[in-house]
Amino acid sequence: MNHTDILKDYALSRYTMERLKVIKEKLNEDLIKADSLWQIITGKEEETQINMEDTLNESNKDCYDILFKTADQFSSTQFYFTQLDKHFNKDTKQEHVPNLDITECLYEGLESSNGKLDVHHLENLTDTELVEVVCNLEKKLSILGVYNLCCSMNNMTLEQRIKYAAIFHSYLLLPKIIALEEPSRLLLSVVTECALKFPDDIQKLIFVPLLNVDLNDTTIINAIVNAFEPKRRIVLIVDYLSNVKDLKSWHLSFLYNLISVKTDIATNDKIIELLYAKALDFAKDKNFGKLVLSFIKLNINFSEEQKCLLGEIANTNETFFKRPIQNILKAM
Repeated sequence: MNHTDILKDYALSRYTMERLKVIKEKLNEDLIKADSLWQIITGKEEETQINMEDTLNESNKDCYDILFKTADQFSSTQFYFTQLDKHFNKDTKQEHVPNLDITECLYEGLESSNGKLDVHHLENLTDTELVEVVCNLEKKLSILGVYNLCCSMNNMTLEQRIKYAAIFHSYLLLPKIIALEEPSRLLLSVVTECALKFPDDIQKLIFVPLLNVDLNDTTIINAIVNAFEPKRRIVLIVDYLSNVKDLKSWHLSFLYNLISVKTDIATNDKIIELLYAKALDFAKDKNFGKLVLSFIKLNINFSEEQKCLLGEIANTNETFFKRPIQNILKAM
């Protein structure tokens, strides 16, 4: 690490170093116009006359010796640098902050225990630049950082959510969920909150894209399904049938909860077709047999053709759910 980036016990971020650089450049132009508080940094009395050219030509070591003063002087320095310079504007700051530095600033802000997303760093980015920053951030963030990010998104204004939520959901939250190898309580709780607060976003940007992925951990998608109101589950079933061509074994974990409402004849046709195609592959799978039994109990009014296909599914099944399924079909 460059020693000039160290200030007492703190390592200055590249963003802070860029701000210091801009301040130094302005002082080179005309130190007399600088804020009077600059004299607090140097430790000089106001009436002391300073030779401008000699001061600016001193070595870097001397400049940083000034910064390494006592704690009281450091507080004064911090006060100066945190004041809003009327000559600065957001466009000027953005010119001096590359995308990697913005990523680093966002990362540092999110990784603390009470971290938050500072959207001000994103205001001057184009859509392409925003995607680049979010993708870089996804590679760095821990689960804690993702949790803090989701909490920040849940508290965004409507305008901010419209502008940023889709990109953060698609390029950061979705990859993190896919990469999970085991359940995460932090992520589970915050995604459930997201589903309750913004169900349309989670349905479109998280639930649907997950359907054709081979998930190692299914707790998140189960939580999403359980968080939605029962009346929305009909829509989720339609989404599922429209986007999935092949029933996967991990689908069984959430389908049991998803198919917990009565569906119409047309929807039943598609569900039975999906179940029938995998009846042999999942003949020994207890979850599959449980799903078929639950589906039949909820939807008693089947056509004769549907009953026939369900009967074949039951005959193929090799679990203890086989007999209950057959008995219900005979009683119809």
